[in-house]
Amino acid sequence: MKHLFSIFTRLVRIRLSLMVTFSALTGYFLTGSHPDKALFYLFCGLFLLSSGASVLNQVQEAPQDALMKRTALRPVPAGEISILNALLIAFLLIGGGAWMLRFNGIVPMILGLLNIVFYNLIYTPIKTRSWLAILPGAVVGGVPPLIGWTSAGFEVFHPNAIFLFIFVFLWQVPHFWLLMIKYGKEYEKAGFSSISTFLNENQIKIVVFCWGVVTSVFLMLFPFFGFNLKPFLIGTLILTNLFFIRYFYRFLFRDKQTQSIRNAFILINSYALVVFVLLIVNALIS
Repeated sequence: MKHLFSIFTRLVRIRLSLMVTFSALTGYFLTGSHPDKALFYLFCGLFLLSSGASVLNQVQEAPQDALMKRTALRPVPAGEISILNALLIAFLLIGGGAWMLRFNGIVPMILGLLNIVFYNLIYTPIKTRSWLAILPGAVVGGVPPLIGWTSAGFEVFHPNAIFLFIFVFLWQVPHFWLLMIKYGKEYEKAGFSSISTFLNENQIKIVVFCWGVVTSVFLMLFPFFGFNLKPFLIGTLILTNLFFIRYFYRFLFRDKQTQSIRNAFILINSYALVVFVLLIVNALIS
């Protein structure tokens, strides 16, 4: 049983699925809604959908994953589970996730299924053809907060929801390109298209830093999207941005230690987490 549980958690990439689910919860709480049964359906539905998409992705990329050290031990390429069984699990998880989201309305369910289409049928196949696949991939990352927002019964095109979607979209790009700095050559050998084919490491760092600054600047446009942040939260947001830009630059260009890219990766993920928490706190105390 312990071995089967290990296979399952690696198959659904449980940490990634939980991160996706948390971003959806951010969209839910950003409406000012409090926990109720809709939150339960959202959590279960998004976790199942994300898990199913992850399993399907491993089936799709099994040949490439087998060629990369960091992914070779995933259950499908390692042969711990057959492709047929993995596909069965994927469709059961996706079906279960869509069914759970349907309790929150037709819009959350449609958004969830459309995200599966974008992730598994558009983003995943394009990854072997163009390094610009990151753009539809970033769209995939921006949709879960919209699912959370609509699960609370709010309109999908509300300015607050659009703001959160754009922020997550912008954040996804440097998040992914940092991985390309560290694993670009490995991705290329496995058949994926990588930005490292066109730019050297230092040039990628410049692009990543500039994109991070754009993300930080966009965050300060919150008044134009209808947000009314409390003064102490505005101060905290400004300090968070300044801290992020300073240390992001330091990790990318000043630190020469081998952990500097990893530190930049941790920083940008922590930055998004802090932003989510600040927005949630503001919504709940308003």
